[in-house]
Amino acid sequence: MNMQRLVRSYQWIVQPLLVAAILVFGFVGAMGFTMFKEEPRSAERVSYSPLVRVIQTDIGMQQVTVRGNGTLQARTRINIVPQVGGRISYIHPYLRNGGLFRADEVLIEIEAIDYELAVTQSEAEVAAARTTLELELAEAEAAREEWQALNPEKPLPKLVGRQPQINEAKSALKAAGARLAQARLELKRTKLQMPFDGRVVEASIDVGEVISPNQKIGVVYSSERYEIPVPLEIDELAWIDIPEPDQGREGSRAAIHIRIGEQEHALTGQVIRIESELESLSRFARVVVALNAADIPAGLKQKVIPGLFVDVSIDSRELQDVTLLPRSVLRQGERLWIVDDGQLKFVEPNIVYRSEQEIFVRDLPGDTRVVTSGLDVVTEGMRVQIAGES
Repeated sequence: MNMQRLVRSYQWIVQPLLVAAILVFGFVGAMGFTMFKEEPRSAERVSYSPLVRVIQTDIGMQQVTVRGNGTLQARTRINIVPQVGGRISYIHPYLRNGGLFRADEVLIEIEAIDYELAVTQSEAEVAAARTTLELELAEAEAAREEWQALNPEKPLPKLVGRQPQINEAKSALKAAGARLAQARLELKRTKLQMPFDGRVVEASIDVGEVISPNQKIGVVYSSERYEIPVPLEIDELAWIDIPEPDQGREGSRAAIHIRIGEQEHALTGQVIRIESELESLSRFARVVVALNAADIPAGLKQKVIPGLFVDVSIDSRELQDVTLLPRSVLRQGERLWIVDDGQLKFVEPNIVYRSEQEIFVRDLPGDTRVVTSGLDVVTEGMRVQIAGES
């Protein structure tokens, strides 16, 4: 009986008191956390201003320079072909691949004895023909005097005056003189020379070898002048002066840059002509620039040889009131990015000349800051920061 009372007391009195205590304790704790917690901090708004590099423009006079490249070529390249045959008795000591020679130096000499004998024989024929003519003239004079003594009133007939015989003797003397000239010419041709300073490309003979007339025995080229065909776009021809001798106009000057090893040499050339046709595939025109050996330093002459790949800069007209910019500043749509009052703006430039490396722009104000660096995301009016400025 007592046990039942205790159970009932626990269920109706103790349990409600415990639940009430837990509720009060939870409420007090929640109020404490609420009173002492920190207020959340508000995030500061940060604007995105990417960093860019710029160049500042300058207006003035600029020299248009058309740039290209090409391969150095010998202006004159010929085969060594003797006009007479015979046994070779002498060759130039440098008549070998790469050898140098001067103008009018004897490159090869053919044994001359046969040609000297031919000259002697022709001289004898000339002397005989001259004697025959003199005899005919003397006989004609005697016949004329005799005719006039017997027939003073009659003209001298041609046959009596031996005119046909005299004409025949004159023709024989003239033919003998021609054979003598031919023999002397062939004797002279036993010594083969070139009218220019040059270099040997190849030679395939030696002393003692017998050659025939018109037999090719080697190849040489003139080292006095070189040429460089430079392919250019058609539009670039408008900036180049092509020589017109009838008008007294010379071709544009050109700087020829030759790199040998780590050294680069700048030589002076000149535009001398334009080739007659466009290249079939590229549709480029080929402007020919000449390089004279006199403009090559002495220590460089033997190193300047055909086949060298060279860069050529052709000076042309001067443009006034233009701005020079690298071509890399052009963006898609042929626009420029400029910075104005910290904001990015798009400008369509007035390009008056362009090359692979540079452009000339007109009507762009001075001190304009043109962006040279790239950006991943670009919108007109966005704020940017300039490198090097606070």
